[in-house]
Amino acid sequence: MMNSETEWRIKKFEKECNDVLFGKKDHDYNASGIDILDYYPYGVWSALTEINRKVLRLMSLYGSDIEPENESVDDTWHDLLNYTKIGYGIVKTLEGKNMPKHRGKKKK
Repeated sequence: MMNSETEWRIKKFEKECNDVLFGKKDHDYNASGIDILDYYPYGVWSALTEINRKVLRLMSLYGSDIEPENESVDDTWHDLLNYTKIGYGIVKTLEGKNMPKHRGKKKK
């Protein structure tokens, strides 16, 4: 069973991630109406690349004593969860359109 502080931190973190994903980032990235799939031309593979990049960044940050100058550790955790959500959403969207997980090819 999860303790109450851990549960509270997870819920707080998830709200922060949603505020970033559906708030300021959505505003910045979709100001001109660009479709989310355009940012992920290779479908789930694009999302997995972003997820991998964030995992590597966390490994780098936790493996060194250097304080990040531009993107905090918390920002990287936010991005990791949000890229995971986006990847899941892309996969489900493409499945719903009977398209492969890679946007470049259609199923025969």
